[in-house]
Amino acid sequence: MKRKIIYIISVSITCSLLINSNPGLAEENIHEKLTAKDPSLATPWLQQALDELTELPNAPKDEIASKRITLSYIDPVRATQLLTLHGYTIGKPGEPVDPKELPVIIPLPGTTFHEIIPKPEEKFPQTETDPLNELVIFHDPSIPSQLSGIIAKINSEIDKPARQIIIEAMILEVSSTALIEMGIKWDKAEGANNFIGSNLSTLSIGSLQHPATGAALELVTKGGTNGILEGLNAQIKALVREGQAEVLSRPSVLALDNRMAYINVSEDIPIANTSYSTSGNYANTSFTIKKAGITLSLRPRIDTEGKEVSMQVNAEVTAKIPDADVNVRSSNGTIMASSPTISNRSVRTYVRVANNTPFIIGGLIAKDKQVTKDRVPGLGSLPIIKRLFQSKKTNTVKREVIIVLTPFVLSDENSIGKSTPMDEDAFDSFDNQLFRDAYRIRGEDTFDLNYLYENKQLQRMKDLTKQLASRNLNLISEYPYKNFYGDSVPGEEILCYRQIYEVLKRREFQKKISSNKIIFFEPDLNIGSGNRVLFLEDYIKQKAPEILGSKPKSKAIALSFKMNRLTDKADSIFSEPGPTISFVNCPNKDSWSKTLWEMNQPTKNGQQRFTVLLRNSDDIDRLKYAILTKKAISLNTEDFALRLSNFSRGRLLLIPRVTEKDIELVDIDVARAFFYSEMYYQAQQVAMEKDINAFQKITKEKKHLDLLKNPLSKNN
Repeated sequence: MKRKIIYIISVSITCSLLINSNPGLAEENIHEKLTAKDPSLATPWLQQALDELTELPNAPKDEIASKRITLSYIDPVRATQLLTLHGYTIGKPGEPVDPKELPVIIPLPGTTFHEIIPKPEEKFPQTETDPLNELVIFHDPSIPSQLSGIIAKINSEIDKPARQIIIEAMILEVSSTALIEMGIKWDKAEGANNFIGSNLSTLSIGSLQHPATGAALELVTKGGTNGILEGLNAQIKALVREGQAEVLSRPSVLALDNRMAYINVSEDIPIANTSYSTSGNYANTSFTIKKAGITLSLRPRIDTEGKEVSMQVNAEVTAKIPDADVNVRSSNGTIMASSPTISNRSVRTYVRVANNTPFIIGGLIAKDKQVTKDRVPGLGSLPIIKRLFQSKKTNTVKREVIIVLTPFVLSDENSIGKSTPMDEDAFDSFDNQLFRDAYRIRGEDTFDLNYLYENKQLQRMKDLTKQLASRNLNLISEYPYKNFYGDSVPGEEILCYRQIYEVLKRREFQKKISSNKIIFFEPDLNIGSGNRVLFLEDYIKQKAPEILGSKPKSKAIALSFKMNRLTDKADSIFSEPGPTISFVNCPNKDSWSKTLWEMNQPTKNGQQRFTVLLRNSDDIDRLKYAILTKKAISLNTEDFALRLSNFSRGRLLLIPRVTEKDIELVDIDVARAFFYSEMYYQAQQVAMEKDINAFQKITKEKKHLDLLKNPLSKNN
């Protein structure tokens, strides 16, 4: 009994210190703060004391708990309207919550201080600390399904992202000669398999008797990539090569479904405004700025299947007309100011086209007069007779602007599409003075994991976890549920170790680590306490110098580390950094692999163990990569770097920057990276089998399947 009281007093003191240092920390959250993400981090005596503390008869219990939820895509008011349709109770800000009505959802009022960056002449707005787009859910903490059910409903049906679409534009200016060749008659592509190809031998835009309305619509919405559109693209490319057409701009924009996208490619042109006095004499000239160029305003709407796109298009092309400036002259004929003449061509329309199909806007025609004067040098300047030696020629240039718009609907999944950049070094960022090095992940860096994602057994477990989480969201932070929830995959961190290793190996980053700067700890037997530092290369030279050579030898050095950070013994704090050193026989590669596997298995009492096994210089390089892998994971954080859903093509991976002067330590985290990067496939298989067996066991013990048979209402 005394021992129990001592436990409770110790925990009470710890809790008091936590609460005093952070008054906002509730007692029910102390357990979460002390145990962090993994319950095993709490020592056995502390875990027992915490459990006993929660069982005290006078321990306070909240009747109402609240949870703030940040919405990602939908407005809070709109979200509460949809939740009302699902039968949930919506409260009003400022009014108390009735415990009998739980759960109650209240949209947080938005702040007025969230404008974008103001104009320079305006006052900078106040920064509001409260985030925007939040809901507060009041619920009974003794009924986890109240909160979990609402969050599941919001994530699955309410707070859904809009689909994304890339709109690619090409603006061409075609001369009058090219108009005759291209604008009057476009030949169909040979063998085109569509309405045009099967019913017409040629297609003439302008003079052609167009097909019936239904057939015309069929052509526009289902033209595909072959047929007339493909032939048109080929002709456009040919005209550009021959100089008969000029590509004015090729902008593209990533937009959301049913949201406006705006493209502006223009220049500012000063326009003179001249004023005169009452007597008619010149007074002054002021200038206003007008934009000349290309502006596109688009609003796309994607159909349910993503096969067709309806677009509201507002296109405007403005340009300075050559040789059409308006000159302002003084009384003696001196040019005081010049004002250009701006042409404006615009079109507004609604269209419906098939996905990945070009849509053409034409007919934006302009006629410009160009006056050319030629004269004979000398004679063309003589008074009276100069007209005899001059010539004047007026040319009318006819130009048409053609706009080609192509929509590309992006898939909802994380797949490769138009939004993903090319696998080029230009997208990497290295050797900056103020920013960290970053590498953009290529397709060759990611593994083909369809054998995981399409596994029926794994998918059933993930579906079951999702249903359980809708009743009790606390499960997703517990083992083994957390390894099956959402995008998580059992053993995925092991595959991520290998993928990071491949990136570092492909770029040969290990060359920046000097072999004689790698250290490890050894227990200080002289003093009898603590550790002393040894340089790995010097140690190997003394004990087994042949290991440093390039030719494989039979002897290998093993540095084995035990995971002591999870135990509750005081002397374990300083025992983990020091490895157990041994020399083993590895006559060939197979024996080396087998030994490496065996020496990375848990001990007889279940304690985790990781080992670095060095046989030749190749293994020294592998050790350098393991050091870099540990640094890269720490730099990118484990939550990001060790998730397969984050390690995808196009994402940026921060790369640690090292120099030959840096001292690098071999510890248990380096040994783990060494083992996982080499034996990743086998280790991932073992991890998955362990998690699946644990999930099946706990499902039977807690009778989850029987629980799911009972319907879930909003109040239980």
